[in-house]
Amino acid sequence: MKARKRRKMKIFSKVIRTIVVAAAIPAIAFAHAGGHEVRGTIVKIEKDAVTVKRTDAVQQSVPLTASTTYRVGTVAGRWEDMRTGSRIVVHVGHDGKAIEVDLPAVRK
Repeated sequence: MKARKRRKMKIFSKVIRTIVVAAAIPAIAFAHAGGHEVRGTIVKIEKDAVTVKRTDAVQQSVPLTASTTYRVGTVAGRWEDMRTGSRIVVHVGHDGKAIEVDLPAVRK
């Protein structure tokens, strides 16, 4: 009887894990609205755009919007936290505009 109950629990556990993984895959795939990342160093900061010297040495301007979010390390940031020469990762949506800007944590 105990072996039967244990086997049912094992099957139930596998079913739950399969459901969780199946639910997580779309969330991971669409985490950034199917866009891409621009990584590099900030060259120029404007009110509505940031120019990044990418890791392949090409300069790219990325439009910023009112809905663009900013992160400094692991905490929320602001547009004012961007500095010329800082490293940056910009998550860009299908429309070519910045969804999120990630900046390095400030050292104290």
